[in-house]
Amino acid sequence: MYLKELIEFLEERNPDIVCPLGFSNPDSYRGSYDQLAFAPTENVTVGEMLVDAKSALGTMYYGYKGGEYVMDEYTECWLAKYGYTGESIGEVLLKYMVGDFKERK
Repeated sequence: MYLKELIEFLEERNPDIVCPLGFSNPDSYRGSYDQLAFAPTENVTVGEMLVDAKSALGTMYYGYKGGEYVMDEYTECWLAKYGYTGESIGEVLLKYMVGDFKERK
């Protein structure tokens, strides 16, 4: 999922929803430094995740083994602890995080 899509998804949800498993702390992704990783985080609100996602737009991060990478709307997003590869953030994972299991039209 692109960062733009992640932000749009979160903007459509109630910011006060507490997610037992969510994310925070954007950083360069270990698997591909020009992509974005968010650290798995417990008991975080949708609003807090949205702030972190928006903060990554246009921000420069350092790659795990060097280099500088600026994240934009079309940066791929991952859920991964620092220094680890993780899993791609997609709509299904996000729906579970926010407790939204109904198909939106």
